[in-house]
Amino acid sequence: MNGHLSPPIHAGWAWQFSWLNLSAADLIVVGLMVVVFVLAIVIPFPDHKGGDDE
Repeated sequence: MNGHLSPPIHAGWAWQFSWLNLSAADLIVVGLMVVVFVLAIVIPFPDHKGGDDE
């Protein structure tokens, strides 16, 4: 042992920076979250057209 921790299983593609470790699965999840966020902003709420519900 050289004092460094290593993962027990290699999870596939990964990018390592000094403060960030991203795998391909992490990037896919982040991308899907951004898509859902943008859709939530872009898609309008349904309008209450007609009727006197108030």
